[in-house]
Amino acid sequence: MKKRDLSLIALFMLIGTIFGCSANKGEFDDKNIIFNVIKTETATENKFYKIEISNETGFDLTHLTFNLSYPIKTSNGSKSNPYVVEGKTDDIRPINLKSGEPITFSIYTPIQEVFANSNLLDFENPDIELEGYFKEGQEEIQFGIYGGLSVLVN
Repeated sequence: MKKRDLSLIALFMLIGTIFGCSANKGEFDDKNIIFNVIKTETATENKFYKIEISNETGFDLTHLTFNLSYPIKTSNGSKSNPYVVEGKTDDIRPINLKSGEPITFSIYTPIQEVFANSNLLDFENPDIELEGYFKEGQEEIQFGIYGGLSVLVN
């Protein structure tokens, strides 16, 4: 009877160790990074955006960069623009974001000063890109999210 009791205790401890102490939070899914436009201001000379990013991934995000660009119009749609405007935060670099927390980026685009009166750029449908790393244990793994602002915003 003692052998059976010890076997059951050992079995429960093994199951508890395997399932209860697992550090695996699941798989990283960038769809759980939520983009929200807080504010936009448009003037003849410039545009201003305040965009909040919420981290609902279950992982801490590190070394974040957030950029906005205006696609170049083509005869059959548009293509990406290599010239980007970097988003700024009140945080000092590197910009890190813990799981469950939001951060707000401000982006000022001096349209008239930098782009002049270009009809070749799509100012109504900007592209955004968020790049950084997510922490899985001690390892940092790179990720990137790219796309149209109107598509990525909830």
